[in-house]
Amino acid sequence: MVVDKIGASLAVKEGRFILRVREGRKWSVIADAAPTELDTIIIATDKASVTASALTLAAKHGIDVVLMTWEGPIARLLPASYGSITWLWLEQLKQREDPVRRAELASAFVEGKVRNQAYVIRLYRKVVEAGGRRAPRLRRIYDELLHHARNVRNVKDWREAAQEEAAAARKYWEGVAEIIPKELGFERRLKRWSLPEGEEPDPFNSALNIGYAALAKEVWRALFAAGLNPYVGYLHERRPGRMSLVYDLMEEFRPVVVDKPLIKLARRNPAKLKQLNSKDEEKRKQAAKEIWKTVVTTLRDTQPPLKNAIMTQARKLAKAIRDKAPYYPYTVRH
Repeated sequence: MVVDKIGASLAVKEGRFILRVREGRKWSVIADAAPTELDTIIIATDKASVTASALTLAAKHGIDVVLMTWEGPIARLLPASYGSITWLWLEQLKQREDPVRRAELASAFVEGKVRNQAYVIRLYRKVVEAGGRRAPRLRRIYDELLHHARNVRNVKDWREAAQEEAAAARKYWEGVAEIIPKELGFERRLKRWSLPEGEEPDPFNSALNIGYAALAKEVWRALFAAGLNPYVGYLHERRPGRMSLVYDLMEEFRPVVVDKPLIKLARRNPAKLKQLNSKDEEKRKQAAKEIWKTVVTTLRDTQPPLKNAIMTQARKLAKAIRDKAPYYPYTVRH
């Protein structure tokens, strides 16, 4: 359930969630759901109200309540019992301070990401070649990505793992630029903080930002369910308020959950992405919803569901930390 309309009100009536909006002098019900029908409630505007009874009902039934913008998660409802697994958090911290163990876990996240990036390049190289174009550059990039994936197994420090990830990323995005329509103006991956003040990213970069926000929400949830502390990571440096472990576990899923479906959307309907840079606020909002829906549908409808794979990997990571054992990332066969 998404609460994104200005003035909307989420309440409870007879044990069901009721989402209403005011139309003139009357209230209209736009959603009505039993707790068993929901797994997530997303509050995507600060101009809506949510009653305490709605939050209580969600907490009792384990429904994930997340406050978000299109740029990423802000906060979530956390059960009071969550603090009971602090022993696992302590183990996370101990292993983070062990340089050998940190390098081992960091390299696993990077290897999973780079192998899945290679899968995406290989998949769309075949699409390009099936359309009658030769793609020697994509073939070269595929081989280089596999080379980086093998190299990262031998790093001695988490920083070396990060360097391999960065080098592979430059080649990967070079390949993506070959695959999507030139009219989108995509040349390389741009982070929000790397843009000059006042400058907007190209439409495909904007779409990636939205897609990664949707993925971050799902990974954050899985880590909570597995009892892990989302702020103690291994590949990403710890900073105040930064969900380092969320970004760690996201890495292996970025190419398959976000990049792959958005490349497909960009090739089929570039005009939809271009609306993200429209001067019309409503068009921008509708385009953002479409991007969000594309990623959420990928998470839910891929067989087997990638949503389940994220939860499985979070539990595998928790077990690896508890047992001080190797962690094996999620990778797509290719």
